[in-house]
Amino acid sequence: MRKLASIQKIIALEPIEGADAIERATVLGWQLVVKKGEFNVGDLAVYCEIDSLMPERPEFEFLKARKMRIRTVRLRGQISQGICFPPSILPPNFLIE
Repeated sequence: MRKLASIQKIIALEPIEGADAIERATVLGWQLVVKKGEFNVGDLAVYCEIDSLMPERPEFEFLKARKMRIRTVRLRGQISQGICFPPSILPPNFLIE
């Protein structure tokens, strides 16, 4: 069974030409757009793959127009294949292995 959300390392970060607030991250070989300065190479992140269905919670409100489903999108000319959240999005007693 495929896991649609997992704890993964940020493998690489690269600037996006003409973009001051976002950058391109690489996770599990996938390219995605993240907020600039939110992650460093080697950081752990909650990576949600394409087709993940997110719960209706305030922090995911921006996905409501997409019926809470993560899709491939293009931001500033860059394809984003998933979403990364900082581990702080997890419950306080969540154990990261």
